[in-house]
Amino acid sequence: MDKLKLKEYSEKLVKFHRDISGFYNDYAKSVGLTYASLGVLGIILNEENCTQTTITQHMCLPKQTINAIIKSFNKHGIIEPPVESDSDKRNKVIILTGKGKDYAEKIMSKVQEAEYAALDSLGEERCENLIQTIAMYKDSLKIK
Repeated sequence: MDKLKLKEYSEKLVKFHRDISGFYNDYAKSVGLTYASLGVLGIILNEENCTQTTITQHMCLPKQTINAIIKSFNKHGIIEPPVESDSDKRNKVIILTGKGKDYAEKIMSKVQEAEYAALDSLGEERCENLIQTIAMYKDSLKIK
């Protein structure tokens, strides 16, 4: 493929990524959260034995940012005070409170509904092709 075509495809992918991120950012704002807080909330809700390290790895954000979000969630009663992990004392497990679980499920269910509707609109074959194509793109993405 020529460089001009590759540049065009690359620019389109970057724009799609920004637009998709914008969807999540706009939704986060509409429920009084930041984009990062929404992501952290989703990870805590869906990840078993969730730790700050797990969140940091998934979100690709600095520990300090994740720590600030966790402190805010704790302050607002969304999570329990973090407790030491049985498997690694250096990590603390983050658990939603009852109130926090209800809150997270309410907020994240709206996101999930939108994601499911978008995927459903593509049909099964296109969804499978999309997943395979993105996986191939991800696996090929390397700095030389």
